[in-house]
Amino acid sequence: MVRLKCDDLTIEGNSVSGVSTYLRIGELDLIFDLGRCPISFIGTNHVFISHFHLDHYFGLPIYISQRWMAKIAPGQIFVPADGVEQLSQILNQISRLECGSIWNYELTPVQPGDRIEFRNNLVAYVLPLRHRVTSVGYLVCEVRQKLKPEFHHLEGSEIAELRRLGVKVTQSIELPKVAYLGDTNTFPLDAHPLLSTSPILICECTFIQPDDQQRAEETMHFCLDQLVEIIPALQSRHIVLTHFSRRYDEATIRKTIASHFTPADQDRLKLII
Repeated sequence: MVRLKCDDLTIEGNSVSGVSTYLRIGELDLIFDLGRCPISFIGTNHVFISHFHLDHYFGLPIYISQRWMAKIAPGQIFVPADGVEQLSQILNQISRLECGSIWNYELTPVQPGDRIEFRNNLVAYVLPLRHRVTSVGYLVCEVRQKLKPEFHHLEGSEIAELRRLGVKVTQSIELPKVAYLGDTNTFPLDAHPLLSTSPILICECTFIQPDDQQRAEETMHFCLDQLVEIIPALQSRHIVLTHFSRRYDEATIRKTIASHFTPADQDRLKLII
């Protein structure tokens, strides 16, 4: 399992096209996709599924059953809305087969444009992606309280007095923490104004060779040439590339990607291979 340190966050997991994608950020108590479920992930309470290809969600039965057997409260599992009924049927059938009853679990349907409050200080925005099946991405932001500009000139005692009188002296602001784009053939730059400023961007990059362009179009996956085009618009300090095709070995991936970017951009790129 890969571990990447990005500022104050740690990304753990793996991602190989057609095999499995599962990525955890423990500091935010969340998992992006769950194609496999390491036992160490069981205690993580929030799971964000991008789409219903087996390599991105079929670790859910393990996640749910292990929590159920350990008498841990159900985690919050967010899934694309148009597949939630079918997924529930699948999980119930597996549950009946395994133990003769239905596991206790919680599926929350989501669609692009949704704003999800999943912890006291964290929200996730659901982003539109384009793939062979319905696919979504997620932008996670931290919510902080900031003093309103009209009170900046006041002393601390004056602000305290206003609070005592019931005056709301702060306003909520949202700071991007991490964005996750699962399988897609487009990058939704315009989907949210904070997306391009997310300090950490996790993005699939299935195909890296010009000869694979047709394959990328057929399977509706992102490719390296597209990343080259959009990287000037991205302010992310860490761009984590995932979901590489199995047709490439690690040396080819690293050499090809290095040849496409300036040294400054290479410093921003991290690979999960």
